[in-house]
Amino acid sequence: MPAWARAGWQRNSLSTPVVALLIVLVGFQYAAQAPINGGLGRTVGPLAAALVSFSVGATILLLICVVSGEISSFSAIGDVPFWQLLGGAIGASYVAIAAITISRVGAGVIAAVTVTGQLLCSVVIDHFGWFGIEIHDVTPARVFGLVLLLVGAMAMLYSREEATEGLDAEKGVGGMFEGGANRERLLICVGIFLAAIAVGIQHPLNSELAGSIGDFPSGLVNFLTGLTVLTIVVVATGRWKGLGRIREAEPQYFLGGVIGVIVVVASLAAVTVIGAAGLTSALVAGQMIGSLVLDRTGAFGLTRIPIDRIRLAAAVALLAGTFLATG
Repeated sequence: MPAWARAGWQRNSLSTPVVALLIVLVGFQYAAQAPINGGLGRTVGPLAAALVSFSVGATILLLICVVSGEISSFSAIGDVPFWQLLGGAIGASYVAIAAITISRVGAGVIAAVTVTGQLLCSVVIDHFGWFGIEIHDVTPARVFGLVLLLVGAMAMLYSREEATEGLDAEKGVGGMFEGGANRERLLICVGIFLAAIAVGIQHPLNSELAGSIGDFPSGLVNFLTGLTVLTIVVVATGRWKGLGRIREAEPQYFLGGVIGVIVVVASLAAVTVIGAAGLTSALVAGQMIGSLVLDRTGAFGLTRIPIDRIRLAAAVALLAGTFLATG
C-alpha cells in the first residue's frame, strides 16, 4: 500500500467503516490460503508448502520494491530496532506449529484457539496503545462485538466439524474438543494459544517497521524473515525432500504467497486506522465467511458442505461483531 494511501486512510476518520469492510474482503480471500497451501501440501508436504508460499510472496514483493524504486529504503534498516523485524518470524513460527500439530488436534481446534488468542492480544494492544497504535478503550460495545465474533467463529467451526466428521448433535460444541483432556492435546493447545497471542502482535510490529522503511519494503522484510525461519525448520525436520515433487503440483496451488502479500500490505495500512482488535476482527470475519463459501463450492479440493441455518447465523454474528469491535 503506497504511503499516500495509508496517510489518506489515517486522516479521514469517516473511512473507518469502509476500511473495516475492505479488510473483511481481504479476509474473505485470505480464507483461500489454507486450502491452497493444503493442496500444495498434499504434493510436497505441509511445511514445504508453507516454505514455497513464503518464497512466492517474497519474490513478488522484491519485484514490487525494485520496480517502484522503494528498494533503496532498505538502506535505513540498520537504524531499525531489532524487535521491529520479528513480525515475519512470528508468522512463520505459527505456520510451522500449526502444520506440525494439525494432525493431532484437528483444524477446528487450532482455528478456535487461534481466534481466541489473537483477539485477546489485539484488545490488550488497543487498550494500552502499544506499538504506536491509537488507544481504543475497552467499551461494552467492543466487548460485545468480540463476544459475537468468538461465538460466530465457534459456531462456524462446530458446524464444519459436524458436517465433515459426523459428530453426533448431542455432543454439542464439546464434541469438537473430545479427548481434549489428554495431556498431549492440552499442551499442544496451550502452545498454539501462546503462538496465536504472538500473532496478534505481528501486524502492529509490521506497521512500526513500515513507518521506518516503507510499506512494501516492510512486507518484504516480513516475508524474508519468515522464509528464513521456515527454511531452518524444513531442513531441521527433513521435510525438504518433498520439494523434489514441486513440479507435480497444479498451478493454482502456488497462489498462497500472492494472497499472503495482499493480507500483509493491506493490514499495514489498516491497523493504524481500525486498531489491532478491529483488524483482527475484520480478518477473522472475512476468513470465516470466505470459508463458508469455499466449503459450499468445494473449491481447491475441499469437501462440499451445505450452508445451513447455523452457518448463516454465524456469518451474521461475525459481521455484526466486526462492526461493533471496530466502532
